[in-house]
Amino acid sequence: MASKSRPTSDSSAGPIVGLAVVVYSLLAWRLDFLCDDAYITFRYAENWANGHGLVYHPGIEEPVEGYSEFLWAILLGLGAKLGIGMEALSRLVSFASGAGLVGLSASLLVRVFAGKRSAALWAALFVAAASPVSAWATGGMATMPAAALALWLFARLHAPLEDSDWRSRALGLGAIGAALALVRADGALLVALVLGPGIAFGAAGGRSGLRRAALGGASLAAAAFLAHMAWRWSFYGDWVPNTARVKVGLTPAALSRGLDYLISCSLAMPGLIVAAIAAPAGLWLVRGRIGASAAAGALLVPVGVFAYAVTSGGDFMCFGRFVLPAVPFLGLGLGALLGSLPSAAAAVVGLLAVGGGAASTFDVHPVPVSIRRGFDVRHNQRLAGVSEARSELAQWRNMAARAEEWGRLGRALRAHAPADASLVYGAVGAVGYFSGLFIHDTNGLVTREVALREIGPQLRSPGHDKMVPPTFFLKDEPDYLTAGVAPSGGIAALRQRFGPVVVLGPTEDSGEVVWVLPRP
Repeated sequence: MASKSRPTSDSSAGPIVGLAVVVYSLLAWRLDFLCDDAYITFRYAENWANGHGLVYHPGIEEPVEGYSEFLWAILLGLGAKLGIGMEALSRLVSFASGAGLVGLSASLLVRVFAGKRSAALWAALFVAAASPVSAWATGGMATMPAAALALWLFARLHAPLEDSDWRSRALGLGAIGAALALVRADGALLVALVLGPGIAFGAAGGRSGLRRAALGGASLAAAAFLAHMAWRWSFYGDWVPNTARVKVGLTPAALSRGLDYLISCSLAMPGLIVAAIAAPAGLWLVRGRIGASAAAGALLVPVGVFAYAVTSGGDFMCFGRFVLPAVPFLGLGLGALLGSLPSAAAAVVGLLAVGGGAASTFDVHPVPVSIRRGFDVRHNQRLAGVSEARSELAQWRNMAARAEEWGRLGRALRAHAPADASLVYGAVGAVGYFSGLFIHDTNGLVTREVALREIGPQLRSPGHDKMVPPTFFLKDEPDYLTAGVAPSGGIAALRQRFGPVVVLGPTEDSGEVVWVLPRP
C-alpha cells in the first residue's frame, strides 16, 4: 500500500508482525478442528485423485457439483496423489494462509502508520485475535485461503507502482485474482471488490498505471472464472454449484435471516462493531496518505462481504465464517482511526476492539444472551425444541464433536456394510467420505433433485431450508433410510424410536455399535 509517511523497514515491523502471528497461532491451536462440510470436498478430491473426476458418486451419468471450492479440491487431490492426507494438508495450508493474512495485515499497518506504532499494534492484534480468524485457521475448508488471497490482492494492487510497470503488475494481480476466483465459488466477488476501486479511481484520478494494472488483473481473473464456468456447464450441466441451489434464495424471509446472521455475529463478537464503526472515519482521515483508491477498497470489501452474508441468507457454522474476509480490512480502518486519536483514547478503543473480537473464543459475552437470542439463525435447534441459542464456542464444540461422530459412523459402515449399499442421510461429509457408500442427501448438497425444490414457508438453519424426510427417497429404493452409532446397550431404545433397526457390528470405539434402518 502506498504511503507518504516515512518508510518502515521490515526489521522494524518484525516485533509487531511476530507478536501478531504468535497470538494468532495460540488461538488457532485452541480452536483447531475439522468441520463435516470439509469432508464433502475431501470425497470429491479423493475421487479426482483416483481418476474418477470431480464427482461425489463415481460412475453416475449426471454428476453434481456439491462443493464450493474448486481449486481447493484440486489442491487436496494433488496432495492425495503424493500420499499426503487431506485432513492434515487442509489444516496445514489453511493455518499457513492465516499466518500470512495476519502477518501481511501487521506489516501493512506498520508500514502505513510508522509514526504511530501503538495504533499499528492494536490493529494487528485485533486481526490476530478476532474469533473468525482463530476458528477458521483450520476447519478443513478454503475459507482462510480465500481471505488471505483477497488481502494479498489488495496489498499487491496498492504497492508503489510506476506507470511503466503496469504490465508485470497486471500479471501478478491476474494470477492472484484467478486463484481467488477459483478457490471458492464466491471468490469472484472479492476480486471485484478489491480491483474495482483500482479501476474506477485510477481512471478518475488520471493514474493510468493503477487503472491498467487493475483492469488487466481483473481481465485475467475474469477469463479464468469464465473458463471454469464453461467447464462446469460441460461437466455438471449447470452454471452454478449445487451448493448455491441449496443455500441461496432471495426471498424476504431469507434476507431477514441473513440480516439476523450479520447482527448475531456482531453481537457475539462486538469487536467487529468497534472496528466497523472506526473503519469509515479512519479511512477517510488517511485517504490522502494511502490514496483514495486504497481507502475506498479497504472500505468496500467489508461492505460487500456484509452484503453477501445478508443476501446469501446467513450461515449456520460457528464464529462468523462469512464475515472473515472483512476482518483484515476492518483492521486497516481501525488502525487508521487509532493513529488519529490521542494515545489514551487509542488504547481504550484498541482494547475494546481486541477484547470484543476475541471474547467469544473464550465463551465470554459482553452482550446478554437475552438480546442475542432474538437474532439466532440456527432455527434447526428451535425446531428440535432447544430454546437457548448456542454460543459460538458451543457451536464450534458441537460441529467438532459431530464431525468426529460421523467419522466413526462412516468408518464403521465401510467395515460392516456392503460396498454397493445406499444410505439416506443429511450430513454427507464424514459419513460419505469414510464409508464410500452411495448417499441420498436429504439436504440436497449432492442430490440435485432436492436442491431444485422450492424453499418451504418455514426457514430452517441456513443451508437446510430444502431438507426432505428420508421417505422422500423410497422411490429410489435405498438400502438404509438412516444409520448411526450407539452404545451396545441402547439398541432397544432405538428400536422403540425407529422400528426394526439392524446392528451391523462394532465401531472402533469399545462399547459402541453401528446400526441401520433398512428400507421397509
